[in-house]
Amino acid sequence: MPLPDVSKIIGAILAGGYGKRLKPITDEIPKVLVEIKDNYTIMDRQLWDFKNAGVDEVYVLSGHLGEKIENRYGEKKNGITFHYMKEEKPMGTLYSIKSLLSEVRDDDIILRNGDTVTDINFDAFISFAIESQCGMSMLVTKMRSPYGIVNLLGDVVMNFTEKPLLDHYINSGLYYIKPSIRDIFFKNYNSKDIETTVFPELAKKKEIAAYREDALWIGVDSEKELEQVRSEYKGRDDMPYGFHRTIYDHGQSSLEEYLIRANKEAVIDRGKVIRFISGTGRADSENNRDYSPGKVMERKDVVKIQTYTDTRLELLSY
Repeated sequence: MPLPDVSKIIGAILAGGYGKRLKPITDEIPKVLVEIKDNYTIMDRQLWDFKNAGVDEVYVLSGHLGEKIENRYGEKKNGITFHYMKEEKPMGTLYSIKSLLSEVRDDDIILRNGDTVTDINFDAFISFAIESQCGMSMLVTKMRSPYGIVNLLGDVVMNFTEKPLLDHYINSGLYYIKPSIRDIFFKNYNSKDIETTVFPELAKKKEIAAYREDALWIGVDSEKELEQVRSEYKGRDDMPYGFHRTIYDHGQSSLEEYLIRANKEAVIDRGKVIRFISGTGRADSENNRDYSPGKVMERKDVVKIQTYTDTRLELLSY
């Protein structure tokens, strides 16, 4: 898959919510600045996505405690240029996006809710959106049941399934917006939210494409989701190729996990045994060889992993 041309793409983050369900944490900071690990915020994670996709200009649509965001990132940080559009009182997502579209008229925009963390392949998402005939592309993810499911056979309870994924999709708060549909945002609507105004209008016009990927997605809306994402980030470091996580380390014995995105490279210079869980690619070492799920190889030298598809592997030392 060739990498998409991102030279005309602007990033934008909706960061104006009060985060009421995360109080008292959000009494002093906006939700986007809540840490998911030490000195690593939700917004840091989102900016990492933009940076690694090559998007280097980001608009922050803020409100509650928005000055805290400006203090943290300034006008430029880690190669990203920031623009701030702060509401003095809540005006709704539609108002925020109309303000953004009044500033950014000719560029494509990747817009995302400021309270989500996801491991989707951004290069693939951008390529999908660019190639789509639709004016907007939306990340959708399968809905997880808020309750455990009781499985019946007649009147008899057979077993239970704990909060399974359902055959329904939800809006994941990540959008790719093309200039061709900007005028639809400026129609007269009776509501302040894009979900009940612009989106139904775009759907009627068949202008929304749905991007699906089996990847981590967490909407951080309460302490429960915050603990979930913090658990995910225990021992984890985001890397340009994906991420690396130490599952356990007992000196001579350790287990590590890698996620390496499609068409990326990662160098493995430690560990004894590599087990490929999923994905395909090539492991370049003393004996170059292709790999597929279930492949196990002993590491005797530095190994460069070159992926064809998204790859998960485990690295074992003993």
